Amino acid sequence: MVDMKQNKLESKFVWGNKKNTYKYISTHKHFIYGQMMAVINSSKSDTSKSHSLMKIFLQIEGLGLAKAGFVCQLVAGLVGCIDVHNIKQYNVKPDLLVYNKTVKTKRGQEANEKRLQEYVALCEIYTSERLWDAWCSLIADKYPKDFLDGYHVSELHYTYLIGEYNV
Repeated sequence: MVDMKQNKLESKFVWGNKKNTYKYISTHKHFIYGQMMAVINSSKSDTSKSHSLMKIFLQIEGLGLAKAGFVCQLVAGLVGCIDVHNIKQYNVKPDLLVYNKTVKTKRGQEANEKRLQEYVALCEIYTSERLWDAWCSLIADKYPKDFLDGYHVSELHYTYLIGEYNV
């Protein structure tokens, strides 16, 4: 975070696709935020909000289902991140994460919509909160020199998200 805050796009942690993602988010952040808040503040059901938010975040270059789900989890407490750690932990088939953002055919779009629905439904079964708690504990256990426990991992994400982290 120190390097990112100081060097932004030139950070040693921003390379390849991450540069494109960073540029896209930096350029469109106000539009993304407006769309996101409109969905969050709507009277839609959580499932409907989840689908709408996922579609917003899937427009961001570099975000697939897992990372879009992670963003939903951070900003709204919905969906979740079924990443490589969770695939193993919950015995999920890796093809669940296949989402082709460049499809042009109706069949391809329908396949993407079906995959999105399956992904959101799976996250609803496990719940965003349980996925988050389990992931934070896993990361704390994996990196005990960096984190006190799962609560510490969660707190750091929160402070980064709301901008309270001071470097």
